[in-house]
Amino acid sequence: MSSSHRPSVPYTSSSSSTSSYSASDSDLSSTGSASSVRHSMDASQRPVQVAVLRCLRCARAEEVTSTDDPSSSGMVQIGTNIYYCKRCAKMVGYT
Repeated sequence: MSSSHRPSVPYTSSSSSTSSYSASDSDLSSTGSASSVRHSMDASQRPVQVAVLRCLRCARAEEVTSTDDPSSSGMVQIGTNIYYCKRCAKMVGYT
């Protein structure tokens, strides 16, 4: 005897299943366009990320989100992922 046994499933005739699908075809076309619009809106939104900006000179740290401007948190960007706090940037002569 086989180890995998599938229960018997009653099948319907193809004519009855075709009629039930044809009734819902118009519903699928109207909801299909709405769902494609929803997916395009979801794809354009990126999740907000939290980053810690640390001063290169004094190690002062500020937490900012990806939507914030680093200068609004008191940090000056001097390179890619390299920051001075405004106090250190002034002392070094960067600003």
